[in-house]
Formats: sequence, structure tokens, C-alpha cells
Amino acid sequence: MDAFFGVVFVAAVVLAVAVALYNRTTYKKDTGNSFWRMMTDAGIRGEYETFRRLKQYEAKGFRFLFNVYLPKDNGKTTEIDVLMICSDCVFVFESKNYSGWIFGSDSQKLWTQVLPVGKGKGRSQKNRFYNPVWQNRTHCAVLKRYLPEGAAIHSVVLFSERCTLKDVTVGSSDVAVIRRPDVGAVVSSLLEGPHPVRLDVGAVYDKLYPFSQSTESVRQTHIDDVNSYRQP
Repeated sequence: MDAFFGVVFVAAVVLAVAVALYNRTTYKKDTGNSFWRMMTDAGIRGEYETFRRLKQYEAKGFRFLFNVYLPKDNGKTTEIDVLMICSDCVFVFESKNYSGWIFGSDSQKLWTQVLPVGKGKGRSQKNRFYNPVWQNRTHCAVLKRYLPEGAAIHSVVLFSERCTLKDVTVGSSDVAVIRRPDVGAVVSSLLEGPHPVRLDVGAVYDKLYPFSQSTESVRQTHIDDVNSYRQP
């Protein structure tokens, strides 16, 4: 019995430390998402995991923004999941929390997720979803209006570690489609490229920050617009 209570005590301490560390992060301060919401919402967890794998760049002066709702010409909005700003460039991350096998190319409107079904050999379920490369390309195009002319923007589509990029073909040199565990290496590689336009990190952050603090009404309208677009 003493051993049981000992295990419970240690688990409680570990959890308390994890919550305390999370509450000190930029992600928590900017989004207001509680630790419990982050742990139980797959989309929010994906955003946080992206930040967690890159937060060491904050020590180098990089700034992060989350859930940035930028207005489009048609009166609707486009939502950037995670934005990372540095003096050389801006990274635009689109987070996809799919499992299973992923198939698609940057020339196809719809990509495919394949999931095993039951225990029958060869049985699977196929789900279609909008091309995330196109989706993030829209984000980058709208974002460009808020940046100095010629500023470098890197588009990175992140899939969860629970999936396999079985057959994904991307011919665009300005786009990376990867699994989240690889994001650190990919960002490091992209930072080595030529970036002719220097950015004022603070100025870009201040200009975009208000769009990351959108009202619940703006967020719900965006969700409704996206769901309406996806309906046949």
C-alpha cells in the first residue's frame, strides 16, 4: 500500500511540474489554453508540440504567434496555426494531426488518409482532405501583404508522428512537408539559405499580434466558412 501511495505521489509531483512549466511558456501566455485543454484537444496539442520543438529559438530572438486570423480580400479570414518570425525570414507552419498513411502531391486538390479497419487483412478506410500545401500557400500569400517586399517566407506542413508519409510528392522548393519530429532539422536547414531582406522582428510581431487575439466570433465565423467550403 505504501508503494502504491509512493507511485501516486511521484506521479502527482511530475504532473504538477509539467503544468507549471507549461504555464510559463509563450504558447500558454499568448493563447490562454490551459494545460488540460492542450492535452485533450488534438489540434491544440499539435500546435503546442510544434512550438515545444522550436522554443529554443526564442533565446536567439525569434518570436512566435499562434492562431493568426488574417483577413482576405473576400471578407473572410485565413488562419495560420503557428508563425515563427526571425530577422532572416518568417516560417508559416500548418499543423495536421492525422494518423495512418498519407498520400498526395502539390498538384492534387485532395490528399488521402488511409486507416486500417478492424482486424481483416487488407481492409482500410480512405478519407480525403484539402491539399495542405495549397492551404498554407494561401496563408503565405495573405501574410506577404504585412511583410516588407521581398521578405522570405518558408511554408512548412507538419504531420503528426502517428502517421506515415507514404507517397507525398512536393515539387515546390519553397515548401516542406514533413512529420513533426523532423521540424527542428528542417528549420535549421532552411535558416542556412539566402535571405536578402532583413526583418525587424519586433515590428513584424507587433503588426501581426492583434490578429492572434481574435474574438470568439471571428474564430467561429472562420470555422463556419471552412466547413461550408468543404461541403459538396
